[in-house]
Amino acid sequence: VEMVVVSCGIKPRDEIAKDAGIEIGERGGVVVDSQMKTSADGVYAVGEIALYNNFIYGLIAPGYTMAEVCAKTIAEESLGVELGLEEKPAFTGADLSTKLKLLGCDVASFGDNQPKPDDEDVSEMVWDDIKGGIYRKLIFNKDRTKLRGGILVGDAGDYAQLHRLYQTEGELPENPAALLAAPSARTGPVEEEEVSDDPAAQICSCNDVTRGAIADAVKELGVDKATLPVLKQCTKAGSGCGGCEPQVKKILAQELEKLGGSLSNHMCEHFPYSRPELMALIRTDPDIDSVNSFEKILAKYGHGDGCETCKPAVGSILASLVNDVIIDGERNALQDTNDRSLANMQRGGSYSVVPRVPAGELTPEQLIALGETAKKYGLYSKITGAQRVDLFGAAKYQLPDIWEDLGKV
Repeated sequence: VEMVVVSCGIKPRDEIAKDAGIEIGERGGVVVDSQMKTSADGVYAVGEIALYNNFIYGLIAPGYTMAEVCAKTIAEESLGVELGLEEKPAFTGADLSTKLKLLGCDVASFGDNQPKPDDEDVSEMVWDDIKGGIYRKLIFNKDRTKLRGGILVGDAGDYAQLHRLYQTEGELPENPAALLAAPSARTGPVEEEEVSDDPAAQICSCNDVTRGAIADAVKELGVDKATLPVLKQCTKAGSGCGGCEPQVKKILAQELEKLGGSLSNHMCEHFPYSRPELMALIRTDPDIDSVNSFEKILAKYGHGDGCETCKPAVGSILASLVNDVIIDGERNALQDTNDRSLANMQRGGSYSVVPRVPAGELTPEQLIALGETAKKYGLYSKITGAQRVDLFGAAKYQLPDIWEDLGKV
């Protein structure tokens, strides 16, 4: 390899602000103060476009904090609403800890993971498993009594535990090196991560949701209605980066047990199995002809008529195991909107078309066809993180013509 090109970070779309004469940072972004005010009276900026203290916060949690400060400032100063605040709302920075999955690889970072060269209170430990594709670096204070930060690549299964140790300055093991090994590389029984019993303990840092808020929501919903999707929707816990979802699930199970219930892993009311369990049953069934349609699978392993949860799931299983065209015959009715349309529905009702680009390789003819199709139907295009070209803004009636044009190459 003679050259490696790295492209990372956030590039703010600040063209409108620039054209309006609003102050822009040297490398982009709308300059704001601690109240999210720009250089123009009555104009505010939050999120990935806001440049505070010469820094762009490209994460969801800081964006929510900015929005809260902005809303309070507008309410008090512009609308004259008395909020009874002891201090003036101000954004002074945010925790940049986060856990993501990039192209199938877990990555996470938390705390002070890049100490300054002149910081003497630093002790580092590194786990570098090149063959296994795992890299982990933990930053401690010099005495190794406090975890200051870390970087996890390839295996971030213990991110929540490490992040909590950093946030609470919790007590470390007698040998802090025990924290360094990736969970997948540890021998012996895997210790289940404990969830704090403190109602004030923060579970979701993206949306600032505490254990108490989650527990109260479970009690209000009751045993029959308290499911993980419903709980995420009403509390917003686990709906940001998703890193806290395992903890939310454990709290849900614990609170349901207190109410005399239990957390079910059933796919829906029609199948007493989880999706992996049902797929294993179908895959190992000795008579494949008895499980090659939704009706046969429902009769053999489920009951009732099916629903919007199990039908697409079974349709996906059939597409993987039977390998027939997913929209042929009765299988078409099993698919959700995106699969039936061979496109992804957007919030406004339009669709995005994402043609396959194996290994990110395109012939000149294919590249020209993508551009001509986008131009013909007035579509907005962008390169996705998976090295594919996404065409946005298509109406449903245009989809057959779009695929016909693209299918020619």
